[in-house]
Amino acid sequence: MSEIKANNININYQLKGEGKTIVFVHGLSDNLHYWDILTNELASRYQVLTYDLRGHGSSGDDDRQSSIDLYQEDLYCLLNELNIDNAVFIGLSLGGNVILDLVLNHPEKVNGMIIMSSFPELDERLRGIFKDFENGINQGFVEFFDIILPYTLTEDMIEENKEVLESLKYEAAKVANIEGIKNGIKAGYGFNVTDRLNEIDVPTVVIAGEEDDLTDLNIQKKIQENIKGSELIVLEKTKHKLLIGRNISRIIEIIDEFMLKIE
Repeated sequence: MSEIKANNININYQLKGEGKTIVFVHGLSDNLHYWDILTNELASRYQVLTYDLRGHGSSGDDDRQSSIDLYQEDLYCLLNELNIDNAVFIGLSLGGNVILDLVLNHPEKVNGMIIMSSFPELDERLRGIFKDFENGINQGFVEFFDIILPYTLTEDMIEENKEVLESLKYEAAKVANIEGIKNGIKAGYGFNVTDRLNEIDVPTVVIAGEEDDLTDLNIQKKIQENIKGSELIVLEKTKHKLLIGRNISRIIEIIDEFMLKIE
């Protein structure tokens, strides 16, 4: 991994492989390692860039007010610092928001995008869930983890991996950037690009979890239906966290098929 200054903060990133460039943007409270299960294979045929959002992982932060626009500016500056003129972008949840904002502000950078479990605006139902997240993180990472877990994994997966998840929770709490997570939640409140989705004119795939009750299928359909020529793919028996064991080979297949369409 490396570090570079972009948009006046230090950004932790990893760039590996050769070929067409894919940029991965992780979600709230995660870091660049979220994508390792995909990039470890994909780097054999593409150049892949992963990075930590500001206030996440090992990336820095500053006192500017958090917003999706600010995350997007970080990404744009990072691409320029790394001399990446254009790429395909893949983002989960908050990461998908960042990519939607990037394509609307800098379409020349985006050759195509895969949006996973994301949202174009915070409707009243989502706003209530975000309030719960905010209340949780204000108490601490352990409390936040317990609140978000039922949204990310199905009940059977939680039960099957109960001991592992319990251990993971406390390990993650040791390194979690509480302020970064709080700022990520706050950034979502002001995000609304629904009325601009029809401006997007790049190849797009929207991937949704069949049982996602955070960014549910209605939200995913709203994104897909408003981006001309886009495709919706629904993964069965899956909640908000798409990168689970049984989905990995299918997601890699989706990415490879998508990359064949990109010139």
